[in-house]
Amino acid sequence: MLSEILETIKKNIFLISSIILISLLSFQLGRISNSSSQPIRIERAGIQEIFSEQNSKTGDNSESRVVEEIDFRVVVSKNSNKYHFLWCPGAKQIKEKNKVYFNTEQEAINAGYILAGNCSK
Repeated sequence: MLSEILETIKKNIFLISSIILISLLSFQLGRISNSSSQPIRIERAGIQEIFSEQNSKTGDNSESRVVEEIDFRVVVSKNSNKYHFLWCPGAKQIKEKNKVYFNTEQEAINAGYILAGNCSK
């Protein structure tokens, strides 16, 4: 009986070693990830915030021209209740005769439009 168990262990030594090694690595990785003093925060920023943040850090106003060239208007279709930023794929699919432009996102929201699902800030 004992010889059968030893024989089975010898045949499956690679599998047993792999399971033990993976278990130890997983345990150690869990301890490492839990030991950080501050949690990782992922924040979503708008394009305007990113450019203004970069300009204030570098003190360089050369990028401010880029911000002014980006068109932050939103467009809606006469046949829909969704608004799109001009760089969104949905905005490009609206026929020119059906487009209605708003100067700001807030104007579109105040008019009762909601952000399209395939569009992000």
